[in-house]
Amino acid sequence: MTAQPMAEPTPAADHKFYPAMATLIAVVVFAGFTPSFYARPSDVGPLALPALLHGVAGTLFVLTFAVQSWLVAVGRTRWHRQLGVAGGVLAAVFLTSGIGVTLYLEVEHIIEPRRMLIAHLWTNAAPLAAFAVLVGVGLAQRRVPARHKRLMLLAAVVLLPPATGRLFAPHDLAWLNLPVYACAAGANAVYDVIVRGKPHVLSSVPAVALIAIDITTTVWLAAVGS
Repeated sequence: MTAQPMAEPTPAADHKFYPAMATLIAVVVFAGFTPSFYARPSDVGPLALPALLHGVAGTLFVLTFAVQSWLVAVGRTRWHRQLGVAGGVLAAVFLTSGIGVTLYLEVEHIIEPRRMLIAHLWTNAAPLAAFAVLVGVGLAQRRVPARHKRLMLLAAVVLLPPATGRLFAPHDLAWLNLPVYACAAGANAVYDVIVRGKPHVLSSVPAVALIAIDITTTVWLAAVGS
């Protein structure tokens, strides 16, 4: 028989931190996409099907993640696991529709110089790939809560930049996108240091990778004048 992973003692603070982070992500996503998605003006025209599916799946994913976090906090772990099936399906829809959205956007840039086309492709595809890896590994580690919750939180964090970009840009505060994303990505590592005395490898290494992707995106787009 295969030995079951040893459960890590869970500090009571975990039952506050993870639901709070999940709820904050859901609120930011809703606030950021309200003008262009949830309250989209009727005279703007309908969204393409991939974009519509992507938006709906992303919304339901962060909402499901928030509900699951609160279920664990109140001791309803069985409901958490059952709802996890829906979360996995939503992640798959988000990923596949995201590929469709990326391809649709790249068609618009096809006449641009190759260096600009590649920069835009990286901007859209790299975070999507990171999301896929985080969710895939997170679901594979669902029997090890210490790994699972950190990976799934970071997967939800990946959805923040498009939302914060829409919040900050109208107020000429686009420069806040990167520091806010870095804070969100690094929050779990900081929390680990405060509560456990050191960061968990899965709260720090993937966070560094996400921040690196965002820095690369910002610098690359600036370099090609986009």
